[in-house]
Amino acid sequence: MLNTMETLLDWLAQQVHVRSPHAIRDYLSKYPDIIDVVPQAIGAAKRHFPEAQIVADVYQDPQINDQYLVLYVRLKNYDDSFIERLENAEADFLNQLAGKSGWIQLTTDYREPGEALP
Repeated sequence: MLNTMETLLDWLAQQVHVRSPHAIRDYLSKYPDIIDVVPQAIGAAKRHFPEAQIVADVYQDPQINDQYLVLYVRLKNYDDSFIERLENAEADFLNQLAGKSGWIQLTTDYREPGEALP
């Protein structure tokens, strides 16, 4: 399991910007059943948004005890097709999360590529 996770984390760092590697490792340790879906989610994001920067992180809801792996799509320009493209990309892997204990959310923070997070 550790080898699978470490291999995934190494691969992830080569594919996207990883904001919180320790948080991602901890999340995947708690929810190892989504490890095989992560590459599919990254692939879908890259296929639908080849021009985007993808940022991987763990989102922690400040209101309730809920967290999930999040992939932020960052573009220089957000146009009218953005939401539809986002939904289409998510549809490419969403069914693979059925019955899994963890979750992967594809979304945006409407920041530009390279923009620092607070």
